[in-house]
Amino acid sequence: MKYVSFAVIIAAALSVSACNNVDDADPSAPLPEVAAPELSLDTMRDITQELSSDAFEGRAPGSVGEEKTLALLTKEFTEAGLKPGNGDSWFQDVPLVESTAKNVSDLVIKGGSAGDISLKYGSEMVVSSNQEQPKIDITDSEMVFVGYGINAPERGWNDYEGVDVKGKTVVILINDPDFGTESLEGEFGGRAMTYYGRWTYKYEEAARQGAAAALIIHDTAPAAYGWNVVESSWTGTQFYAQSADGGADETKANGWIQKENAEKIFASAGQDLPELMTAAKNKGFKAVPLGLTASVSFENEISKTASKNVIGILEGKTRPDEYVLYTAHWDHLGRCTPAPDGDDICNGAVDNATGTAALVALAEAHVKAGAPDRSIIFLAVTAEESGLLGSKYYAENPVYPLSQTVGGVNMDAFGMAGPAKNIVVVGKGKSELDRYLDAAVELDGRVTEAEPTPEKGYYYRSDHFSFAKQGVPMIYFEGGEDLIDGGKAAGEAISKEYTENRYHGPKDEFDPNWNWDGVMADLKIYYTVARMLAMTDAWPNWNEGDEFRAIRDKSRTGNSGN
Repeated sequence: MKYVSFAVIIAAALSVSACNNVDDADPSAPLPEVAAPELSLDTMRDITQELSSDAFEGRAPGSVGEEKTLALLTKEFTEAGLKPGNGDSWFQDVPLVESTAKNVSDLVIKGGSAGDISLKYGSEMVVSSNQEQPKIDITDSEMVFVGYGINAPERGWNDYEGVDVKGKTVVILINDPDFGTESLEGEFGGRAMTYYGRWTYKYEEAARQGAAAALIIHDTAPAAYGWNVVESSWTGTQFYAQSADGGADETKANGWIQKENAEKIFASAGQDLPELMTAAKNKGFKAVPLGLTASVSFENEISKTASKNVIGILEGKTRPDEYVLYTAHWDHLGRCTPAPDGDDICNGAVDNATGTAALVALAEAHVKAGAPDRSIIFLAVTAEESGLLGSKYYAENPVYPLSQTVGGVNMDAFGMAGPAKNIVVVGKGKSELDRYLDAAVELDGRVTEAEPTPEKGYYYRSDHFSFAKQGVPMIYFEGGEDLIDGGKAAGEAISKEYTENRYHGPKDEFDPNWNWDGVMADLKIYYTVARMLAMTDAWPNWNEGDEFRAIRDKSRTGNSGN
């Protein structure tokens, strides 16, 4: 795909004054009174169980699991009382390329004091390609360490300054330079990860710099997940967006290497990786040629497919051309690295059969409550696990104008820890939607809190981000970890167990013994926030100073093509 720098998107939007007279209602006006109706536990439980059953084979795009998912969602949306959301169709085609690496060689590093270093595919490194080529060969490619791999002119930061990496293999650190700081102050938001810290950005920038290959050093803390997640997510079939040039402007190969192996490679080059990691945190860091070469090859099995977003709509009764959006991704990883017992289906029960089931349960509730003033869109997107591709495609090719989309709520994985005293807001303080959430949470006798781990970059890891980049205010929140039964210690323990043992693995499976009380309490808040948005005439915006504010202002003054 052809990538555009995130910095360029923001800079272009900032050329339009954020002080335009946008036709927003008073953001401090009273909010509509909304009473959440009874929400169906049976719907949540039954659909989650079915979507995450082995019959759906992990819901990979382009698979039999997709066919079954589409059939289930259209049936459930119809029975809930929604109308097809794309004319007479429930679907929006999302053109994808399906790529599977076969016969992957070892990654061989030559030229160092340790002699040849070979890393095995899966257990020690992963690699794939976004180029539509039947065979990928990286042969004796010079290796360059480029720190965090960031080129952010608006911050005066360029890790590629003064070095030519065309045709070379760049080695990159995950997260961004402020990782590990305690405050939220710093060049890159302090402790909070920015988009520059995400693996997606790092591969995009490496491609813009002309690199032949990009290898990210995996480190559990800044990555926010263990090597098991990398292995299960990056081996097997990968998906990416179709492009006119067949991915010719991409790197030939993108991959990850384990930190302990990276340390051996750097030592063989006469370099100390921990020292370079420290140096890379400072503005003005200069890339370091390693004096080594990298070689790897693999067959690239390519096919093209049109996966599908599923769209249903409940039309508004007085302002049907103003839209409130619910999003959740229906896809998961399909077949993946087997567990010790041989189970190779990544069922994605929590992530995100639960969020997909919530779309149906919420549709049922909104229909039963009667049409609100504004229309509500229920959007189940594909290929989130491949880099938010389904939501990105909709946001760039909207069925309903984004300038008329008031805002939205994203749902990605309902935790099964039981009811909590709090709600965690990912990106708290970014937009005026916080006010709607605060009101809904207060009605339920709970409190909102900022995410406790902003360094993990969750704001850039789910589908709301695709819409935020286009200026649409989106809110993303989850049930908190301060549990009524057991407090924060119990909640943190349950969250850690899920991340380490089940997230993006075969054991994210439906459990008939799950406690759904917390899920249903959270679902009530998802209902209330969207219903308030659908019953007001206000147009909540991003807060002053937020990076997406100028993009929204431009859209709302009629200067956007969306």
